[in-house]
Amino acid sequence: MKKIMILGILSIFMLYSCSSSNSVALDRPSQRDVRGTWRLDRVSYSENMVKVKAFDEYDAQCLKNSVWYFIANNNRGNFTLQGGNTCPALTQNFTWYIDKQNMLVLKLLNEGDKARKVTTGTTYLYDNISEEEFNLSQVISGVTITFHFSKLASGKLK
Repeated sequence: MKKIMILGILSIFMLYSCSSSNSVALDRPSQRDVRGTWRLDRVSYSENMVKVKAFDEYDAQCLKNSVWYFIANNNRGNFTLQGGNTCPALTQNFTWYIDKQNMLVLKLLNEGDKARKVTTGTTYLYDNISEEEFNLSQVISGVTITFHFSKLASGKLK
């Protein structure tokens, strides 16, 4: 009987010590507000800038008029760049979430990537302006870059 109790206590201790302690407190209402299809209408800067790389990959101006699709129930999505000039035409998958501090974390996913294995992402301040528009802001080298989105379609199930 004593051995069974000790074994039980050790089992509980092992299960507790293996549980995840790095869970993020999510802002579910904000995530529901973002779901759907959006267009990134413009990119603005707090100072005059020549070029800024978004996600360390794309010229931020290449994101203008891109179409973004946010799925709230599995925190996935993608955006499509229109291409032209020096901008690529492509569709980029990502995973995302909004935490309780109004920070939207976006992680780009390449072909074959598992979302939980991607450890780096980009963090933006999420500013919900209305049901039809929102902004994402980021500070890079002391300059605030703001991405202005407008809603194209709802992401609600019919």
